Amino acid sequence: MKYLKELLKEKKYVPVIIAVLVVTEAFLFTFYGYHWLKTVRYLILSAFLVVLGFIDSKRTLIPNQLLIMMLVARAMLLIGEIGAEPTWWKECLKSAFGGLGLGLVIFLAAWFLSRKSIGMGDVKLAAVIGWYLGGSLIWFNLVVCLSLSAIFSIVQLLRKKLTMKDSIPLAPFFSVGTILILIIGF
Repeated sequence: MKYLKELLKEKKYVPVIIAVLVVTEAFLFTFYGYHWLKTVRYLILSAFLVVLGFIDSKRTLIPNQLLIMMLVARAMLLIGEIGAEPTWWKECLKSAFGGLGLGLVIFLAAWFLSRKSIGMGDVKLAAVIGWYLGGSLIWFNLVVCLSLSAIFSIVQLLRKKLTMKDSIPLAPFFSVGTILILIIGF
């Protein structure tokens, strides 16, 4: 929680960004015809991702406390979704756990193959995002997020602001990419 307090003390505009994003997304998700629980799930995910993106860009750290809060919030929403649509309970569970597993396995493999160049916080964040988005959307999300980070890295390499040995925080790209695909309506 200390990182969240530091962020809000240092960057007083973060709550404004979250408020504008929540209002915009709520309007769009209503326009898309999403169930209200799906809308709430995506709004919670977006708010947390904004915070995590700022914290990771400053500290190159993704706090476990925030990830646990995200997991608990999603578990409660999953129970609500199953209660609202009891005939779809198997599909809801398959999607949520499938996304969690895919995000975890893909990024755990990347962590291992990159010789731990990818942080374990990024692995956990990919799993949590998969838990929110589900098995079918996590693939597309990871492609978008990693493409954004690749474009940024190439531009920074060309500008000679980064070298091949430098690392970049991934949470800002997870945040932007995920919010982008949610706003577009995937």
